[in-house]
Amino acid sequence: MFARLFSINPYLHAGATLAAFGAFQVVKGRLDASYAASRHPVDYATGQLAFDAEKIEGFYGVMQEAGTLEVYWRTQIIDFGFIATVMVLALLLGTLVARLSGAGHWGRRVGVWAAVTGMAGAAMDAVENLLSFAMLARPDAISQTLAMTYSSAAAVKFALLTLAMVLIVAALILSAVHRIRGRV
Repeated sequence: MFARLFSINPYLHAGATLAAFGAFQVVKGRLDASYAASRHPVDYATGQLAFDAEKIEGFYGVMQEAGTLEVYWRTQIIDFGFIATVMVLALLLGTLVARLSGAGHWGRRVGVWAAVTGMAGAAMDAVENLLSFAMLARPDAISQTLAMTYSSAAAVKFALLTLAMVLIVAALILSAVHRIRGRV
């Protein structure tokens, strides 16, 4: 897959990356609107990193009282579209940045690792979503083990996606250094 991306026209690769970013923004907007409509009482990160069944039951209880828990279910389904755009964007952006360095150079390696790490973060988001469906099946009787597993998946997701962004910046810096040294 990576070899194929490195072999396509760089302008096509850049265009596909921009298109993926556009799709990401569109789906993110829809996801954010649905999350707001669900009236979840806390932001994404706070809710996902609760690590406590009673807290999560409380969040779900607020939505049940408001009659918006079904909207939250739908939000979780929309999130799978968001996850897909994150995965595609990570792959395209990581490999596009990697292309700025020649084969065998650190910038390329780090760019590929950014792509892999971003896709792994998106995969952990999918795991987290599946676990949320298990909690939503019994929103007033969530086991502490399930809550811990859910929040752990979210923590790993956030860590991987943050690392992917750091690696993109590192790959850009390494690519710039490689190009500057090539001109000197």
